[in-house]
Amino acid sequence: MREPSPARKRTLALQNRALMFSTLVNRSYPRASMDFPSEVVWKQLVRAADSVSNNLVEAGNGSTDADFLNKMRLTLREAQESHACLQKIRRGPLANAEAVAELMLEDEANQLCAIFTA
Repeated sequence: MREPSPARKRTLALQNRALMFSTLVNRSYPRASMDFPSEVVWKQLVRAADSVSNNLVEAGNGSTDADFLNKMRLTLREAQESHACLQKIRRGPLANAEAVAELMLEDEANQLCAIFTA
């Protein structure tokens, strides 16, 4: 099997980074019962973070340039939504705000937004 091109390596590294972000969000999900605001924000965060990685993988498999761009727009929107949810968790503070801060998830979401905007 031949070596992937440098561009493909960058794509795979970014997909891996998005998958790790999604995984860390899922691992940070509070295991104990939550108050209603925490539950609403956390559920939305899990959906958005999972969509970041899923749409990024789909963009890499896009059949046309238009398909690729559409998936990348969706990826950016979901990364921005993830970032907003993480801000709400920190500012609340909502359930597991300490874990979110410790894992620097808000910073990672912000960095992913910057990458997808570039």
